[in-house]
Amino acid sequence: MALWANTDDAANSTIFAAAQVNKAPDTTERSALFGNTTADAYFTGVTIGQFGVSEDEAIAGRAEGKKVTHSGWVLETVGSGGRAGRVQREVLVAMNTIGSDAEDASFPDLALLFTTQPVDAVANLDKSASDTATFTVAAVSAPTGASISYLWQYSTDDGGTWATTVAVAGFSNQTTATLGVAAATLPLETYRVRCVISATGADSVTSAAAIFTVVA
Repeated sequence: MALWANTDDAANSTIFAAAQVNKAPDTTERSALFGNTTADAYFTGVTIGQFGVSEDEAIAGRAEGKKVTHSGWVLETVGSGGRAGRVQREVLVAMNTIGSDAEDASFPDLALLFTTQPVDAVANLDKSASDTATFTVAAVSAPTGASISYLWQYSTDDGGTWATTVAVAGFSNQTTATLGVAAATLPLETYRVRCVISATGADSVTSAAAIFTVVA
């Protein structure tokens, strides 16, 4: 498996690689570590790179007397000057096996969170047959840059059970950050709505529930 900067992609490795050299664990530092092919990019007198080791490569390496004994992502530091010739390898992510080096696979570590939660709203039939209430959320990812998807759900039993609002008459923009609910197409009762956000490489997160009331 090739060293970074040859065939691997920076996004193909753990984002926390940079933390091993006292840098912030974010995509910028990860890319900087990936692109480091010269000495002194992080510390004076050393060159740092990273490479992946599959289980088969680890076995072959042990047979050849190499010091990398585990599969996973490995940080390699090569000394220069007074430390010339000294190579230090540190396993960053040890796991049972890495079947292959998938150059087109990206495994970012992301966390999603809501910065704005939905708030209660009322739609009034007496005001207008087309009166519509809206519920809005705002969300971000850490690190930033994730493509966040939205899916609204509703409950008619005080949050006991939830169903998707997709293709349900009365709800609109069900896969956006702002849900619309029209009073004219829903019974006169109280609903609860919430939003589920998701992104590749992150666990889904559910918002707080907001109350929607249809009144006459």
